Amino acid sequence: MNARFRNWLGITTILFTVLTIQACAPKSQEDCGFVQNVYGERVSWQSDVPVNMYIHSSVPVEMDAAIIAAADSWQTIVGRKIINIMGRTNESVSPHKDGKNIIYFMTSWEANRTSEQGRTSLYWIGDLIKEADIRLNGADFSFYYRNQSNVISTAAKPKSNSAAVNIEALVLHEMGHVLGLKHKDTDDSVMATFLASGEDRVNVAPTDEKALQCEY
Repeated sequence: MNARFRNWLGITTILFTVLTIQACAPKSQEDCGFVQNVYGERVSWQSDVPVNMYIHSSVPVEMDAAIIAAADSWQTIVGRKIINIMGRTNESVSPHKDGKNIIYFMTSWEANRTSEQGRTSLYWIGDLIKEADIRLNGADFSFYYRNQSNVISTAAKPKSNSAAVNIEALVLHEMGHVLGLKHKDTDDSVMATFLASGEDRVNVAPTDEKALQCEY
């Protein structure tokens, strides 16, 4: 093999490697209402469902029915169980990446985020969600289930003139985040950024159903 041929072969191999890497690079997708990773891919659980979620012992037991109802609402529109409520866990009230999906009731909350009723943290690798935790703000908000006279939790630091929040509506929204959905402020979506006190937004909208069809 002469030197010129060896050099040509080396260049060809390098070019082939570069083209292979480019061909394997993730391609961006239409978001369909989902969170996207740095490559523009939708982030979801894909086929790794149902998502097994635990209720932390900090959550008032009176909220269990609302949590189950919220999970059932997502199941109804998908046509199969997609969030499975596993029962209660007694781990530390300190949400962190531990391999478990847990709903926490927090009696302390950041002073600069007191308007936040709840929060969902997602952990993913590539475009696959590996863990999701929900925090409910029991420091600044009171909660009711089904009707406003049925208050099941009062705020540790109640806001003046603040009505209670429908816990089923809030958990329904946060479970949408668990599935990978981002905020959507149109079409009566349950993923709207704000949930007014006393608002009973407990029905998943057609726009949310359409979004889920992209991944589930």
